[in-house]
Amino acid sequence: MLRKPDSIPASDTVIKDPGMEPYFITKSSTGGYTVYESVVKGENNTPYIKTICYPARFTNALKVVAEELLNSNKHFTSIKDYVKTYDEISEKITGVTSI
Repeated sequence: MLRKPDSIPASDTVIKDPGMEPYFITKSSTGGYTVYESVVKGENNTPYIKTICYPARFTNALKVVAEELLNSNKHFTSIKDYVKTYDEISEKITGVTSI
């Protein structure tokens, strides 16, 4: 389901990074994480957010983002290329932290 970007509660922490675009993560003030995708729809190019999942831990949220980036509109000619691309995306996202 699509929602307006301003529907995220002001008390939630929003975690964005150019390496994760168009995805981002929020940390609820009541606990838990949400992974969202930023999308643009309609004749007026209206911005929305699409909920991807509700991981329990930040590390799981990062893994979900990596998998979404890996599997969005890409074609691979071998398993080796698929795994190599996953490793590159994962390193790009998690390489800035010791998590």
